[in-house]
Amino acid sequence: MKGLPEPADVEWVYPETYNTKPVQFVDDGAASADCIQGNLGDCWLISAMSVLATRDELLVGGRTGMELDPDMIVDQEIASLLSKGVYPPIFHRYRKIGLYVIRIFKNFTWIYVIVDERLPVDIKSQKPVFGHCRTTHEIWTAIIEKAYAKLHGCYENLISGYVDEGI
Repeated sequence: MKGLPEPADVEWVYPETYNTKPVQFVDDGAASADCIQGNLGDCWLISAMSVLATRDELLVGGRTGMELDPDMIVDQEIASLLSKGVYPPIFHRYRKIGLYVIRIFKNFTWIYVIVDERLPVDIKSQKPVFGHCRTTHEIWTAIIEKAYAKLHGCYENLISGYVDEGI
């Protein structure tokens, strides 16, 4: 497909291989400017993630040492787990072996999607091929995009959509 790299030009690697800083799901909070679209026509999903990041607590919950707003959706325990990229608490042990459990609302129900942390990068440049965070040691954008791709069958199925579908 036009614009997409050839499969032979892509390898799946752990983010530590192309980062000098320690890799984290979210580092120092999420921001709408974190979301960068890659070589995939999924601007609708990347835009939805940018909107999600404006309500940091919806993505990562409260930060340590800060009071949680009473209108927030999650409690402190869940917020702590979300900040590690894992939800709900029963899945916490998976993070220790490089797996993320992403909760996505689709067809009027919550679905848990498990993905590993390996991400597609261009073999020559060692840069992420698809969506990623502005600072590549943060991987929340890439992990959520990967979970959406898995839920929908493949990355190519994310081409073209509407922001409200992603939100």
